[in-house]
Amino acid sequence: MARKLLIALILLLAAPPAAQAATVKIYFTKGEQLSPVERDVPNGAGVVTATVQQLLDGPTKAEARAGYGSAIPEGSKLASARIDASQRLAILDFSGTFGSAKALPNSDDQFREVYGARLAQVVYTISALTGLDSVNVHVPGQTARTLSREDFERTRFTTPQTPKVKTPAPADPRAVQTTLATLGYLPPEAVTGAFDYRTQQAVVAFQAWEGLTRDGVVGPQTAKRLGSAAKPVPLSGAPGRHIEIYRRRGVVLLIDGATVVRAIHTSTGIGGDAPDLGTPPGSWKVYRKEQRSWSVPYKAWLPYAAYWNAGWALHGYGDVPSRPASHGCARLPMPEAKVVYDFVSIGTPVRVI
Repeated sequence: MARKLLIALILLLAAPPAAQAATVKIYFTKGEQLSPVERDVPNGAGVVTATVQQLLDGPTKAEARAGYGSAIPEGSKLASARIDASQRLAILDFSGTFGSAKALPNSDDQFREVYGARLAQVVYTISALTGLDSVNVHVPGQTARTLSREDFERTRFTTPQTPKVKTPAPADPRAVQTTLATLGYLPPEAVTGAFDYRTQQAVVAFQAWEGLTRDGVVGPQTAKRLGSAAKPVPLSGAPGRHIEIYRRRGVVLLIDGATVVRAIHTSTGIGGDAPDLGTPPGSWKVYRKEQRSWSVPYKAWLPYAAYWNAGWALHGYGDVPSRPASHGCARLPMPEAKVVYDFVSIGTPVRVI
């Protein structure tokens, strides 16, 4: 068996070109999941290099319109590719911008997550082509990594920890909570008199909708606006339950007919309209629900995930900052994630604005 594999791999890299093209799978991102497309590349010598080049070139315009994106930055190059058949290992050296963090100015953590997604795309693409166990990826200035699909398998699920509230509490938390509940930013059962994380996130959602600074602090301006604000008004008055996701405001509206049932803080994709790390605008319907969903490229659990388009979902997350920070999905504070999950059904309309 080992001898047959060795012969097959040698032929893969060194055989003379064949007239017939090889159909290969290229793994791109769709929201926060991986999804393959099929491409034809010249068969025989150079098929590995040609396949990786297709990956580095990114989705075609038609594929991008269909929602395919890539965590691999433009300008990435393959310096060399070889196979160590005895170790069942593909060895790839990258140069150019493959190890760049230019598009991710927010944090080192974000770069590590997206860099991991780049590696996932390479590993899945090469393992699908060669059937090898592992891929060794080297980028100048970084430690070489030997990875397999097993490195992207599910870890043990742990519920995200609720962040501690660092913002100062208002003088009368119960009064603030009562107003927020009347306006739809909190449910009645959240009126406890304690300025907790759920309340702080509701304040952020209120500030976002009203165009105030999103700091979660009930300062003079926020307090004044709480005294005069009305419930959010949706764009659509369609019958039945539906969702509106306002990316710039960072607010998700749960709507029944023309009535806003809840307004909840969210953080959407850092890539704006693009499928590359963004949350593209449009109208869809919830097509899948998973209480515990696993994101392969970002190696993360997405609790209470309701998918509206390919790999884009509303889901719970431990950290929901007051700016776009996700890899495409709509992050929700954990205390609200199940509320949204229970509100939607398969087929519930979702509009991204």
